[in-house]
Amino acid sequence: MKENLNNKGLKTIFGKTKNGDTVTAYTISNDNGMSATIIDFGATVTKLIVPDKDGKGRDVMLGYDSVEEYEEGDKFFGAIIGRNANRICEGKATINGTTYQMDQNDNENNLHSGNNGVDKMIWTVMGFDDNSVTLICKSNDMEQGLPGDVTMTVKYLLTEDNELKIIYDADAEKKTIINLTSHMYFNLNGNENGLITEHVATINADHYNPVIDSKAIPTEENAPVAGTVFDFRKPKKIGEDVNKPEMQLEFVGGFDHNFVINGGTGNLRSFATVYSEESGISMELFSDLTGTQFYTGNAIRDQKGKNGVIYHNRAGFCLEPQFIPNAVNFIPEGDIDSPIFDVNEHYHTESIYKFSIK
Repeated sequence: MKENLNNKGLKTIFGKTKNGDTVTAYTISNDNGMSATIIDFGATVTKLIVPDKDGKGRDVMLGYDSVEEYEEGDKFFGAIIGRNANRICEGKATINGTTYQMDQNDNENNLHSGNNGVDKMIWTVMGFDDNSVTLICKSNDMEQGLPGDVTMTVKYLLTEDNELKIIYDADAEKKTIINLTSHMYFNLNGNENGLITEHVATINADHYNPVIDSKAIPTEENAPVAGTVFDFRKPKKIGEDVNKPEMQLEFVGGFDHNFVINGGTGNLRSFATVYSEESGISMELFSDLTGTQFYTGNAIRDQKGKNGVIYHNRAGFCLEPQFIPNAVNFIPEGDIDSPIFDVNEHYHTESIYKFSIK
């Protein structure tokens, strides 16, 4: 079923969850042929159409065709992650002197908030028009093993400058962790068109966080990228170094590391550009957060995606703005780079994904 709301965007039924809840898709668009489709399950971006160098729209977003696949999938395709993105060592978080135990769902660690993450919840749509959709979700006290109810809102806004903006806001009723991100997987050739190894990436980061071992918990060190495979300060093909016999890459099967964005936390700044010569599409990313997790789809293994396409290793990449992984356990409360927010301390952040033809 399709429904136009006063020519203010397209609303469709996407399917039903295993519990019988209806999942709705909301498509927003601009006048340049760009559109994004977001479902209220996980506030997930399921489709992102971007015109290529010939003016043909390409869906640059990896994803699934059905609600069932999003429910059962473990790749977090396109979903909002919360209340905490990335990994927490052994799932233990100390807040205000009290240690809380979260799910240990990834090599004894907590990944993306565990089994009760907001990526598996139905969000409520608070506003919808031709170029934006706003969704709200509540994570209950101790639902993820963390204290306090947290109310989160996410607004997707598609501008006439071909920017997909994601605006995050959240408030907690107790001191707790708030660290949201989007887990969109991009392939600028189109989600059905092979690998991203020929994409050229630039990341404005002088430092990255090495991981301790294959469990992917980072050290507390901000290590220089200079002279390493992590140096993307000048344009470089993603595939140039991704398979090199370097211990940091071997630990996690490629790039799956946090890059510390140059410039101060809280300042919206450009931090990365990725370009595909094949499609001509360039994507520039902006964030006001501390870092971004650069992930090269290392765990994608013969994954059935949209339209029956089989995604393989390196079928997509992620750039996930966030606080440094496991920061709750080594950055002091009150520091601007800490993910701990007190009662009445409002969480707000923005990410921008700007598309153009190069």
